[in-house]
Amino acid sequence: MRIEWSVRSIKDMRRLTPRNRELVIEKIEQYAEDPESLANQVISLVNSDYLRLRVGNYRVIFSVENSAVAILLILRVRHRREAYD
Repeated sequence: MRIEWSVRSIKDMRRLTPRNRELVIEKIEQYAEDPESLANQVISLVNSDYLRLRVGNYRVIFSVENSAVAILLILRVRHRREAYD
């Protein structure tokens, strides 16, 4: 699965501490390689086509687009208290 980042998600990542940024990237890469390994941490958002991956206190909002090559599109990376605004 190929990973693509939205402009907003890149800005969100810049606001994180280096350690948290590293943890988020590791989890995203792990999900892209083997989605089943994180199946219990990924939830479909209510009334939305997006999914949510939990990484500590941070939430990664993303979608999976299935074309010739599956694309994991990262939309936002937010602290859990701000993720659903």
